[in-house]
Amino acid sequence: MSEDGAGNTSLPARFRKAVTGNPPGRHRKLRRATIAGVPAIMAVAGAIPAFMNSTSSGQSAPLPSRILCGSWQKCDGHGYDSYHYGAHEYTPYWRMSPGDQCTNYAAFVEAAVYRARTPSFLLGNGGQWAYSAATHGVTVNHSPSVGAVAEWDPGSVGMGGYGHVAVVEEVGPGDKYIVISQQHMGGVADYNWTRINRYNPTGQWQTWPSNFIHFRIPRRADIGFYNSRTGAYSLRYSQTRGPANRTGRVPLAGAVPLTGDWTGSGLDSVGFYNPRYGTFHLPGAGAGGRTILTMLGTPRLKPLAGDWKGSGRDGVGFYDPKTGTFGLRQSQKAGPPDVKFIFGRPGMIPLAGDWNGDGRDGVGYYNPRTG
Repeated sequence: MSEDGAGNTSLPARFRKAVTGNPPGRHRKLRRATIAGVPAIMAVAGAIPAFMNSTSSGQSAPLPSRILCGSWQKCDGHGYDSYHYGAHEYTPYWRMSPGDQCTNYAAFVEAAVYRARTPSFLLGNGGQWAYSAATHGVTVNHSPSVGAVAEWDPGSVGMGGYGHVAVVEEVGPGDKYIVISQQHMGGVADYNWTRINRYNPTGQWQTWPSNFIHFRIPRRADIGFYNSRTGAYSLRYSQTRGPANRTGRVPLAGAVPLTGDWTGSGLDSVGFYNPRYGTFHLPGAGAGGRTILTMLGTPRLKPLAGDWKGSGRDGVGFYDPKTGTFGLRQSQKAGPPDVKFIFGRPGMIPLAGDWNGDGRDGVGYYNPRTG
């Protein structure tokens, strides 16, 4: 199930020296090229096109890939989560051969971190995953996304005859770079997180992947934080430790950030509430890509976002801490609340969420005095 049955002797020395060795107690195993004894199905050559590493006119000088950390312990210590794969490596995932295998690691992260379902078909060696997945209806393309599997075809630079798979952990603005986590790259960098620039120098390891495989990831809430001093926010696309997958800034001092699915696409984005004027700014919603609406024209309220009617798209709301009043509006156009009611005591911290799993958000509150 490995990416290189010969042991990855093509990994450049400058990368082998970039990090220090494997965790103590690791057991090295012979690489296998079959799935639990089932002969691997060779990918059809040319069935899925690959990106070529080249620069366009005006493109700045290409930068080589860079290892960010190496070994489970060192990655964990620097904030790059190994997801405790060391405790799970000898458990097979998605019918992959267990142990020091790129395929078993990718299957483990997809299953344990992103909760993707076990495929009903055999994926094969690393370089066969894209073809196998595409022929069974899984989206395979050249667009990276966090949680997707990066795949290198057999014969790609540094990968050997079996190809390779890794997990996309971060995507840079405009897809200019990706950060991946990967197992079984050989040498001292056997497990690592690596940043790969899209316009990596031609022929230099580690090149841009041949394909990205997008197994269906269930919708769920992930995490983020907002720095009120700088107006910057950081988002992480999994419920794990690690670096931010996306950063941004609220473009207004004193604004209150809000997250919501303003377009019904299944993806949340960051908007904000201007407490001075009582207006909501929702990126991507409405005509022109942004809607600004006013809730009753009353400033200094506590804003909320939620899918109050189960329409698949979030609306907005407010809580008045002076009276304990909630007001909720599903439409993203200016206007009065659809419903308005008192719940709890004044001075609470408002909450919104789907408390009973019916696809519709309700409200709640937290009492900061009693916890």
